[in-house]
Amino acid sequence: MRLLQDLELSRKESFEQLRKDKEQSDLRIQEHIQRLEARDQEKEARKRGHSRHNPSQEKQTLKIRKFKGENDPNIYIEWEQKVDQSFTIHVVSDQKQVDLVVLEFKDYAMTWWHQLCIDNINQESLVTSWRDLKNLMRARFVPSYYRRETL
Repeated sequence: MRLLQDLELSRKESFEQLRKDKEQSDLRIQEHIQRLEARDQEKEARKRGHSRHNPSQEKQTLKIRKFKGENDPNIYIEWEQKVDQSFTIHVVSDQKQVDLVVLEFKDYAMTWWHQLCIDNINQESLVTSWRDLKNLMRARFVPSYYRRETL
């Protein structure tokens, strides 16, 4: 009987030790995973040209609002001013500015842009900068009487 009790006690102690070992192993695995994730994030940050540990070097993301091509010139002017502000804050090449803006066209604005591209397919690029695009958009989305009065 004593032998059975000793065996049972030994089994419980072994089981408890296995449980503790498993907990420690799980903790080490989680710490290792966290180190790997942190290393991967640091690599990605370096690829983007800034360090995750130096917030002053981090780039702000450039956000351009959607533009639908509404008939209200006030909506267009406000949208244009927001885009101008974004490009003042962020240093972006002329062609990339055009690409970023065009990506945010919706509804009629997208239809207008596609038609403009189709109409000028055999010519040199009609739009090479945000300034070019802005001039075309003003001609389309801001009536002449409104331009004379406000711009």
